[in-house]
Amino acid sequence: MVIAMKSVRMKIVLAVAAALVLCCGSVTAQTLEQLARQNFLDGKFAEAKPQFQRCLKTAPKDSRINFWYGACCLETGEVDEALPYLEFAASKRVQNAFRYLARYHYLKGNYAEAADNLEVYLGEANPNDSVFVKATEFMKDIRSRLKFMRRVEKVTFVDSIVVEKSQFLQAYHAGSEAGAVYTLDEYFNKRSDIDGTIFLSEFGNRRYFTCPADSGRLAIGTSYRMRDEWSGTQLVEGLADGGDSNYPFMLPDGVTFYYANNGPESMGGYDIFVTRYNADNDRFLRSENVGMPFNSPANDYMLVVDELNGLGWFATDRRQPEGMVCVYTFVWNEGRREYYDSDTDDPAVIRRAADIVSIAESQTDDAVVRKANQSLFRLMLNEQSMLADNKAKGDFVFVLDDLSDYHRLTDFHSPDARKTYERFLEAREELASLTARLESQRDEYADANARRRESMAAGILKLEEDVANLTAEVATLEKRARNLEKEFLSK
Repeated sequence: MVIAMKSVRMKIVLAVAAALVLCCGSVTAQTLEQLARQNFLDGKFAEAKPQFQRCLKTAPKDSRINFWYGACCLETGEVDEALPYLEFAASKRVQNAFRYLARYHYLKGNYAEAADNLEVYLGEANPNDSVFVKATEFMKDIRSRLKFMRRVEKVTFVDSIVVEKSQFLQAYHAGSEAGAVYTLDEYFNKRSDIDGTIFLSEFGNRRYFTCPADSGRLAIGTSYRMRDEWSGTQLVEGLADGGDSNYPFMLPDGVTFYYANNGPESMGGYDIFVTRYNADNDRFLRSENVGMPFNSPANDYMLVVDELNGLGWFATDRRQPEGMVCVYTFVWNEGRREYYDSDTDDPAVIRRAADIVSIAESQTDDAVVRKANQSLFRLMLNEQSMLADNKAKGDFVFVLDDLSDYHRLTDFHSPDARKTYERFLEAREELASLTARLESQRDEYADANARRRESMAAGILKLEEDVANLTAEVATLEKRARNLEKEFLSK
């Protein structure tokens, strides 16, 4: 009898203990979720994320927790991690999950999917909510991107280089026939309050430059050279409405004008625009956004074209850290532009082309790329020769970095770098000789009869192949010398 009573008491004690454990566990889980939600609302996403992750272990099918965790992933930059949790929450009709899915697809460049998800959110959201207003503006942005994605130009990129924003014009190598571009500081030889540029025509008798407008924004002014003096500044009329206008460039035709603007017609930040001068009324026609891949949600500007050599340059800070920009060199396609077909071409291919994910993927024609590289090499070679003549400081100009130039082989500290650069100089001289022979052969071929052309064809093709190979070798040797010297100096 005593034993039976003890057994009953033990069962009661165990039952009570189990209930307390369950109760405490429930309270703990509830408290953790509340803490995580508060951290999220306070913008402490990095703290909230692991807390929601712990909540998911005890409630993996809870749609609300899936949403919160997926949102935290997106807010902390773990974009791919966010997708399955947001999709699960959306399948359970969690309203805000659609807004975050729109952000996910926007970041991935899937603007159609972004629009679809945001439409679902807007259809169920309260119009008086401040988030609704932001989402409406977001939808305008998405639809603008969709418009640009339907007309992405096929552009062949030749080269790219990341440089400091303050030095970005040093990465441009257009010939003198294209005119000249300077920063305001450099041209006027004094510190300017404006971060802008000035374009000077080939003959030095016309200039376009960034200047302040009465509105407080940046505008573009122009003036003419009359004998030894410049005319007064006249603001250029007819450019894009709103925002700042900056980074002007005029083609040698005196009609086609490129500049950057960050107003309402931009995709985000500065975008490159083009307009044409109408001599009848001394105004420019309505400007057009040049679209992708030249423009992006980041800042894109300072398009410069060398029509004679078939090359162009522009700068962008897309995917770049603060204070740095990437300058792209591309093949100029004026008069024969091609665009991707949004109805038939692979959307993923179009997105990658629009974002300039890979220069190699843009190079679909070897002959075009080879010719562009040869033109770029000649321009850089002429530029280096001019620098050497102007500075008269040594045998060559080798740019190690933004702070150091070498002019003699004795300037190198690394023996390996010095030997590599000696090979570079030899290869460059050989390339110049080969290029001259090739140009001579081409000129002779153009004037030759059919029989002579037939006998010359194989030799020209061989010369073209040798020039292409040597061009690549020269670029590789210079880069290797720079890397070897930097590694030696960093030890």
